[in-house]
Amino acid sequence: MVGFETGGDMTDKNSRTDDVLAPATFGVITGAILAVIAYFPLVALLQNVFDVPELPATPKKYRADTEPISPWYWITWLIPVLVAIPAGSALSRWRRARVFALASTVTFVLGAAVVAAVVISFEVNGFAPD
Repeated sequence: MVGFETGGDMTDKNSRTDDVLAPATFGVITGAILAVIAYFPLVALLQNVFDVPELPATPKKYRADTEPISPWYWITWLIPVLVAIPAGSALSRWRRARVFALASTVTFVLGAAVVAAVVISFEVNGFAPD
């Protein structure tokens, strides 16, 4: 009977791995797509809704003193992430969606951080040719 129980455990572990791998992969792909394709347009939409002033495209070293960056500029970059984290946490309460929700949320947050770093760097420092 001991061999039978051990064999049953191995089968259960393999099926659990298979049950987790597909939703995790799909979650990572979904989170990455949302971070790359949807995050920046959503931030731009929020900046239009809140009427955030655009930053000058002139490189920083060629600019005269300009107005400080509006706090709403930074808030619009945070809102999508601050909405995604509780939404992903809420979805993870359901056992069937837990792996997908956590994988997609973590991937979206990390991907959004990379997108935000690149775009904010261009906007704050300027990107016109020297």
